[in-house]
Amino acid sequence: MLYIIMPRPAGGVSCSEIYISLRTLPLHGDLTEKVMKLLRDNTFMNLATSYNDNPRSSIMEYVMVGDSLIFSTDPNSIKGKNLAKNPKVSLTVGNMPVFMAIDGTVTDVTAKEKEEYNKVLIKRYPQLKDVLGTDDMVFKYFRVTFKTAYYSEGMGPAEVIKMGK
Repeated sequence: MLYIIMPRPAGGVSCSEIYISLRTLPLHGDLTEKVMKLLRDNTFMNLATSYNDNPRSSIMEYVMVGDSLIFSTDPNSIKGKNLAKNPKVSLTVGNMPVFMAIDGTVTDVTAKEKEEYNKVLIKRYPQLKDVLGTDDMVFKYFRVTFKTAYYSEGMGPAEVIKMGK
């Protein structure tokens, strides 16, 4: 779905939405090239979680494993506890003028995704090799299942891309 968001005349704060088109994409696999390029060109996201109406926003590193966005966190952190109780997330990726917000849910990763994620992290941070997977560093791994992406190339309209149900 593509929306054009336009401020009301005279600088009003309300916005009007003009429906342009609708397109549905699979959850993973056939994401638009520009969305995948933005995800692959970046390694950090701002992840928002919530539980009992208490929001939490965190800067997180992530890894793209195939078309899946994978991240990990301490399961005993506020973020980890929020995700255990409420799998809905919102995240942002990119730098001005190109950026994107994604709404979705988190699910558990496969053993292969976990292995690939750890390989990339060790390549980025060789010092993790001796502690990753030990009692010193306990992680819970998550895959983001995309629901909606809001892709923007600056001050113009954001493209709203529905992915999945």
